[in-house]
Amino acid sequence: MNTTFMSCGQALIVLTGDADEHTPDERVSARLHVNRCPRCSSVYDAQPDEATLARSNQPAVTPSLRYGLAVIAAIQLVVAVPWLFGHSFVPDAHVEVAHLTRDGALGVVIAALGLLTAWRPHYVRSTLFVGLVVFFAQFIAGFVDHMSDAVTGLFELIHMLVVLILIAMSAVAVSLARRATPRIEPHSPVLRTR
Repeated sequence: MNTTFMSCGQALIVLTGDADEHTPDERVSARLHVNRCPRCSSVYDAQPDEATLARSNQPAVTPSLRYGLAVIAAIQLVVAVPWLFGHSFVPDAHVEVAHLTRDGALGVVIAALGLLTAWRPHYVRSTLFVGLVVFFAQFIAGFVDHMSDAVTGLFELIHMLVVLILIAMSAVAVSLARRATPRIEPHSPVLRTR
């Protein structure tokens, strides 16, 4: 049997036959054919067991993580929108309007990124990158304003919401990466070595 090119029928005969009937090269060629041929990979795929079905039916990101991220991002949005207009829910008389407005704009951006990640987790790589850029911009601006007495250190603690959003987005990214990691064993028992 020609092992350089194997037809679908030849691969079926080799994979369903006894191990003694065919050479190791023929079995390897048949497995390679099944891996490369879209028709054969779907036909030869055995019925998955319950554990495989349970793994495949699990969501990529747990709903509680997505809901938690959405709640934190919504709180950030509620806090940041008044800052755009120079007002604050957090009482502190020593904050300049320019600082509040800038924090409001950056806060709305990070809240929108968190809500987008909670809604569509597969955007997490780009949203996390932009979120880190926003966080560093906010941190540097807060440090400069603190040095010029435009804001107090106590008021800057409100930015822990941004840190929580970034941590939750990182958890989403880790969850997606873990879910996308391929399994070591092949999907089909037909592809396993005998």
